[in-house]
Amino acid sequence: MKNRDSMPTEMVHDGRTEAGFTLVEALVAIVVLVFGLIAITNLMIVAASSNAVANQGTAAATIAAQQLEQLKATPYNTLAAGGGVDTDIGGFNRDDDLPGVGRIHTRWEVVATGDPLVRFVRVRSEGTGVLSVRRSRAEFTTFRTCTAANCP
Repeated sequence: MKNRDSMPTEMVHDGRTEAGFTLVEALVAIVVLVFGLIAITNLMIVAASSNAVANQGTAAATIAAQQLEQLKATPYNTLAAGGGVDTDIGGFNRDDDLPGVGRIHTRWEVVATGDPLVRFVRVRSEGTGVLSVRRSRAEFTTFRTCTAANCP
């Protein structure tokens, strides 16, 4: 019988040279994979919530612009002063439910100025979602003047 030490090293097979992954290596690989998946999941959640806020912001700007156009189209003599953008006052607010976006709450105010021929108009719209109340706010202002012969 030959001595093991006298055999060439490439012919010695003691089992260690053909070993696969150890349990520790497999566990470390799983942990790294899990942390990567958690990071990607968190990224997807943040992206989805940002997308919802952006949708409500766009809708709020559109509805505020529409409401301002309606107030600008109202005859000056029938444009009642009142309202407020911080509180709901009857007749000076509205809610719009938009599919895929949610509810948009709009308030406006018409303020008499020192000049009886000029009124200040402000419109504010914002989403009512949990994450987007102040982040989706849109506000527009303008002055209305009476230019017709039958002004007060």
